[in-house]
Amino acid sequence: MADPAHSRRLFLFAAALLLVGAAFLRFQQIGRRSFHADEAVQAYQTWQLLRGEGYTYDPADKHGPFLYYAAVGLAKISGWSPASLNETRLRSFTLFAGLGTLALILANAARLGRATVLVGSALLAVAPLAIIYDTCFIQEAWFCFFTWALFFAALHWREKPTFPGALLVGALAGLMQATKETSVLHFAALGVALMAVRPGSEWTRLWPGGLAALFAALFVYVIFYSAFFTRWTGVADGILSYFNYTARAAGSAHDQPWHYYWSMLWLHTREGVHWGEPLLLIAALIGAGFAFTRRANPAQRALAVFTLTLLFLYSVIPYKTPWLLLTPYAGLTLLAGYGVRQMADGLPGGFARYAPAAFAFVLVVAGVWRNFPALSRYAADDRNPYVYQPTSADLARLVTAVAAMPADRKIAVVSPDHAWPLPWYWRDRASTGYFATPPANLSSYDLVLFDSRFDSPLPASVTAFGLRPNVVLWCTAR
Repeated sequence: MADPAHSRRLFLFAAALLLVGAAFLRFQQIGRRSFHADEAVQAYQTWQLLRGEGYTYDPADKHGPFLYYAAVGLAKISGWSPASLNETRLRSFTLFAGLGTLALILANAARLGRATVLVGSALLAVAPLAIIYDTCFIQEAWFCFFTWALFFAALHWREKPTFPGALLVGALAGLMQATKETSVLHFAALGVALMAVRPGSEWTRLWPGGLAALFAALFVYVIFYSAFFTRWTGVADGILSYFNYTARAAGSAHDQPWHYYWSMLWLHTREGVHWGEPLLLIAALIGAGFAFTRRANPAQRALAVFTLTLLFLYSVIPYKTPWLLLTPYAGLTLLAGYGVRQMADGLPGGFARYAPAAFAFVLVVAGVWRNFPALSRYAADDRNPYVYQPTSADLARLVTAVAAMPADRKIAVVSPDHAWPLPWYWRDRASTGYFATPPANLSSYDLVLFDSRFDSPLPASVTAFGLRPNVVLWCTAR
């Protein structure tokens, strides 16, 4: 019989090694890509807030305020000035969330099983989807962390309904909503999962704690949306945002078919490049099947219901982007770990003891072999299924060239969307103008950049810089 103390030490060593490896992979990626347009928008607002210009929540086209206030908090603690704010520092903030999610999963080994969390965390640690968006300055990494923190906190509160547990559940729900409005989908999926593992009649004894959780959630909501009690109209704006996002849920340029996320993970080819994680998907579906047998405990069954429900909700909504898959993807890796564990238990004799590690090794190697080009050669390539409208690596040439120009040179950028991420990179160049249509005095500018989506009035002898897939900036200098 294995020594429990030895097994625990071995698990802790493996968990620490896994976290170190995950951190290394993510630090390697922080500077590999230029800012995505969405990253630049978030960074610009964070920069303004750090400069003391305040923050105003926009219910029409912005996510919750948590990212900006928390990033500014880290900047102040670290002694970063607005001038020293850069891509590496901002992306390191979301990296903490990614590593936090892994640590959170590993900390719940007693609930899900050591083999399940080790295999699942290993798959998540090396997953290109997770590595990319853990090092991307958007809301998703923190949204994923808060979601899984709420999942495990809710399971604990279900087992031991204490008042502090209820407050923690409420605070996490509030932080989720203050991060992204799509938290309502995650609340719905979690509600289905909890009902699946606890009869409805047993929930009546939890209602006093439920009121405490609701109060905590509302308190966190008010703190962030009122800009720390300085702008009360933001509280109503946070509610109005749901009307705007409901109207935009379909009919946008980001609409995709229902099977978009499944297609990302299954074998497919993009312009001659092969992608897919079929072994992960198969192992996850096997794990989901085992979760509905008598072998599974309530937490494992809740994991399957939550992950599958969340995938279903995101699949039926037309609006889709790769980063929305991050939270359910973490659930898929855990289900794959559970599937590996259960399949190993069916093997004879001593094979069952070592089979999870062998199966996990095969899954990790297969994923690395098929998908690590997403982190190297195709890191900023539209053929990479894990990125979406990536900023062209070519744009770095333009940013470098302009950095060598005197600060007083006048620059005109003519683009329907201001050619983000350029406003971030040129945030200190006050003489730069952004125009949706060509200004009358275009000839007075020292440098003119014209979006290829317009008919360019520039001379034929211009330089081209890639902005994003199928969009080029035509450049001429005086």
